Amino acid sequence: MMTENETSAMPRWVRKLLIPALIGGVVGYAASAAVLRYIDSDAVGGLSASATIAALVGVLYAVIGIGIALGTASPRLGARFLNVEDADELREQKKMLLWSGAAMLLWGVALLALALAAPDGPVPQSAALAVGGGGLVIGIALSVLVYRSSDELMLAVNLEAAALSYGLLLLVVGLWAMLAHLGYTAAPQPLDLLTLFYTVVLVASFIAVGRRGMLTIK
Repeated sequence: MMTENETSAMPRWVRKLLIPALIGGVVGYAASAAVLRYIDSDAVGGLSASATIAALVGVLYAVIGIGIALGTASPRLGARFLNVEDADELREQKKMLLWSGAAMLLWGVALLALALAAPDGPVPQSAALAVGGGGLVIGIALSVLVYRSSDELMLAVNLEAAALSYGLLLLVVGLWAMLAHLGYTAAPQPLDLLTLFYTVVLVASFIAVGRRGMLTIK
């Protein structure tokens, strides 16, 4: 077991960046591999490319949400892999981070349920609609609570991420729609659009957080 002296001697970038990245990569890979194995199993029999990509994005959201929730529920543990100064910072933001983690998890489960919906998948359409719609709406409600409890810095980050999301969606979906209209490519499927919304929001959030210097190792 690593002693306190060994831990303090370890470079901060290893403890706060490399090790968490490796753990996250292993967990994400394991979760994605499990979903792909399930999709290819006799229980599902394979899905379209759109549904498979949507399922993987849904799993990514769920893994991130669980990581945030676990790290916040146990601040001493969370301080080891989340980019915060110490456990006290997590305690101060506990309510907001728990809501954020729960919203990410709900959105991930919602997209996964829609990806596995019948007729191609094993989830009945009515159940997929209930889980997908419920997860989306409740997740949005939680994000509103997060927004209202955010400090000035996080409010600015949220607004910047929203503006970036709009611009990126207009660029990606607009170009795709243009090419499809002119017959150069197939039009996006509804699930493609939903997956794009999920992906673009995540990318825009990382860009906004990075521009504010919040990805710097603490």
